[in-house]
Amino acid sequence: MQKIVILTADAGFGHRSAANAIYDGLVNHAQIPLSVEIINLLDAPGVPKAFSNTQSEYDKIVKSIPKIYEFGYTQSDRTVPANLGKIGFSAVLYRAYDEMIQTRNPDVIISTYPFYQAPAQTWSYINEETFKEQNVSDVKAEIEKELPGVFNMFTTKRRPHIPYITVTTDFISLHQLWMSKMPDIYTVANEDTKKIAVEYGIDPNRVVITGIPVKPIFSLETRSKPEIRESLGWELNRTTVIAIGSKRVSKLVENLCIIDHSGFDFQLIMIAGGDDKLYREMRKTEWHHPVQIYNFTSQMPEMLLASDVAITKSGGLITSECLAAGLPMLLIDVLPGQEEGNANLVTTNRAGILTGSPTELLEAFFHLMTNDQAQLKRMSLNAKKIGRPRASLDVCDIILYYLKKQNDAQNKPQS
Repeated sequence: MQKIVILTADAGFGHRSAANAIYDGLVNHAQIPLSVEIINLLDAPGVPKAFSNTQSEYDKIVKSIPKIYEFGYTQSDRTVPANLGKIGFSAVLYRAYDEMIQTRNPDVIISTYPFYQAPAQTWSYINEETFKEQNVSDVKAEIEKELPGVFNMFTTKRRPHIPYITVTTDFISLHQLWMSKMPDIYTVANEDTKKIAVEYGIDPNRVVITGIPVKPIFSLETRSKPEIRESLGWELNRTTVIAIGSKRVSKLVENLCIIDHSGFDFQLIMIAGGDDKLYREMRKTEWHHPVQIYNFTSQMPEMLLASDVAITKSGGLITSECLAAGLPMLLIDVLPGQEEGNANLVTTNRAGILTGSPTELLEAFFHLMTNDQAQLKRMSLNAKKIGRPRASLDVCDIILYYLKKQNDAQNKPQS
């Protein structure tokens, strides 16, 4: 049985969710038996706690000091800081990466997290016999510049190349930490991110536009909105507003209260995203419309497909899921940096509206709910145009292609 390892991390929701979506596609929809494992190298033995703790601290940083987060992200995306970061990640994560290879012996590796590019590149050049054949021989100079003498430390017997697929999870920008000439394929969200990768020197033939992976159900669901609503216990034929919160979404209930008093006919679905404080606030508020309140749900795809408009922030994961569902977005509490780019993508394509206050939200909601909801319907069509519900399945097709190549090479008769 062929083995696949998906590398990810838990800083935010997007990287892990992309990995889960690919896992779902491979395990449940591939036509061949596979061994698929998701691994977080930041939690591996020997990795300094400072690296592992960046995951749990991520939410606190982006919520409490967003401007500092934006500054750090922007400054680290410059050439010198990015190269210094690569040196650090190679040094700190090389052993964990090597241990993963030795214990799992994967046939293909997928990464949804940028920190792993540097150690993977270093490992590949040190250990793989076919690395120079991949038209990336200049990488050795890059590695030696970053880690002087590193190649003198190893006397490993070289092994056949392990295909490495990098799945990026950003809509508008690609941080330089993603960039390496080692991966066989990059998958990206759209033409904009492909252009960025090519400008960084990545071979355009190795950059494939798939979209950001979302659960396969977004493309495989055949039930109508009323049918999905019935399965969820919602009202069948009432306009459905879904509000998605988390610890990183502030003043959600305040925003929802103002549309709750708008006088329009709708049902309100609220998800706290596992934030117990927000969940309690939702529960204790007196609502004037039919409501369903969830602290957390494993049925987010079904809920988005059953809804008519989403009120949320412009995080990468929820944005890709809403667009895959053809769901217009009313955006609130957008953080500086990447979320601003995601919001720009949505608004430029007229798939959503950015609001800066409860009053602006009410005004936008008014326009969507009047005139026979004509604007809401147009926005839904626009969301469908840029959404990629098949993204995870398209990534899986690429993975299966490389598995077949590996299998064919292993079974090739020796001359």
